[in-house]
Amino acid sequence: MKPAWFASAVLSLALLPGSSAMARQWNPDVHAQALDYSQIVHVRPTGEVVLVWWVVPEIFTPNANNQALLGVLSRYIVLGVADGRAGPNGQLAFENLPPVQIMDQMSHDYSPLPENALPADVAQAVTTLQGLAMQSPLGPIAQGMHWLVYQANTVHSCMPGRLSVPVAGVTYTYDTPIPGCPK
Repeated sequence: MKPAWFASAVLSLALLPGSSAMARQWNPDVHAQALDYSQIVHVRPTGEVVLVWWVVPEIFTPNANNQALLGVLSRYIVLGVADGRAGPNGQLAFENLPPVQIMDQMSHDYSPLPENALPADVAQAVTTLQGLAMQSPLGPIAQGMHWLVYQANTVHSCMPGRLSVPVAGVTYTYDTPIPGCPK
């Protein structure tokens, strides 16, 4: 049996390409700044990895093919959340997450919308994001992502405020406006 440090090392190496904490981007554009800020990767000393990704419209370069997606991301908060641990063979095993209630800067709580009640354009946007995440450096951890959608009218990525996301005993926060927003 391999020691626990080996599993942690394998997990850390697997996340290296997608983690900005390991390397600093040189002269990132506004979309890269927004992407960097929107993805929180927390590798805990126990080998547990928590990923919180607030998918904000500022990470995408607007074009004719992504207008529907940008519209959804402007109207809703869409989060990808994963909580995993490296198994004995180095593969991630994911936790079943309870419903994640988010909070705005005024301490208002918001529950995720039921997946079976999402409007068609929102469901399509989530499907698109799942595919994008699987093709990104997040690939291995994206397999265990839970996608959550919120109607939180008081939180916008480019307006002053805060979004708090409690996952696995830790509250992760985003201060807004996020990097990459127009000044």
